[in-house]
Amino acid sequence: MKKSLLLASALAMNMLPAVADMPPQAAVCVSCHQANGLGMPNLAPSIAGMPAPYLAAQLQHFKAGERNNAMMQPMAMMLDDAGIKATSEWFASLTVELPEEPAFRGQKSPQDMTGGEKLAYQGDWQRDLPSCVACHGPEGVGVGDSFPRLAGQHADYIESQLKAWQAGTRSGDTHGLMGSVASKLTAEEITAVASYFAGVGAKS
Repeated sequence: MKKSLLLASALAMNMLPAVADMPPQAAVCVSCHQANGLGMPNLAPSIAGMPAPYLAAQLQHFKAGERNNAMMQPMAMMLDDAGIKATSEWFASLTVELPEEPAFRGQKSPQDMTGGEKLAYQGDWQRDLPSCVACHGPEGVGVGDSFPRLAGQHADYIESQLKAWQAGTRSGDTHGLMGSVASKLTAEEITAVASYFAGVGAKS
């Protein structure tokens, strides 16, 4: 019991700097996304280190109904533009550990890849299906403000979002790219690619 209390205290102390800088608008967010921004499987995605413009855009999509989520829509409605900006910038400031030298396309041999990794890097051009890393960056580390980090994201969240793109319950992306991509994926491929990116790892 004493060791457990000491461990809990140490973890809390490690979180204090981040919590001290947290804007009041983000207080309700950390109950699911946590103070380190890494979220929890089957509850909330990892959003630490995501570009602030991307996070802000997603909150606006929830408010506009372009993303359907019974929990997030009312939360987003509580935030005005200033609150969205403050919350997005704070989560964007949280750090995550990503691959130091992620492998670009062409650096991995097709013969050495299978399942989700092969789909993520090679796509399937016979089905007009681009590789995931062509937009989301090597090993899914993210690119710019439009293509979020997939590395270390919870597999259940990636899977649920690909299915949402398929069903049309999520929209708002540039040129409707993700809806087109997701529509070409089988259920097995969605599970495989989600599992691959979740395994790449993004730790606080």
